[in-house]
Amino acid sequence: MPALPGDSEHSVSLSQVIVTLSGVGTRMLEGLTLALGEEGATVDQWRILQLVSQLEAPTMGDLAGFSGMPNASLSRIVDALEDAASVYRLPTPNDRRRITVRLSDHGAGRLARMNTIVSAWESSTCALIGAENAQALAAAVNGTAERLGIHRVQPA
Repeated sequence: MPALPGDSEHSVSLSQVIVTLSGVGTRMLEGLTLALGEEGATVDQWRILQLVSQLEAPTMGDLAGFSGMPNASLSRIVDALEDAASVYRLPTPNDRRRITVRLSDHGAGRLARMNTIVSAWESSTCALIGAENAQALAAAVNGTAERLGIHRVQPA
């Protein structure tokens, strides 16, 4: 008798994939965190600077939606970036209650340095795991994110 779609004998164990993916993600995040430490930045700060740069004056709500971060965590990150003169907040012209986040000149320079660090980290990580594995991982994760409706901003 042919196997039915969804038969556990013949289907992928997504629970095990998630456990393994979590371990892979943790290991990769540790490496990226260490690399960005050279700039005195966190991965979340780099992510938010990337989003601010790519979205061009997003609101805090836009940043929350695209980053998937809770508002309280996002506010702390933006506060730290503002304290470091990397971003500044301004009310929107049409509704002064809504706040936009903008990249400062200092923040643009800092983001450029961070992107150089990230690029070097990506190169060394691709060499470690193999270019074919890196491509396959990126394709699988991006395809899954798209199917799940997870917001993604394309690299600049």
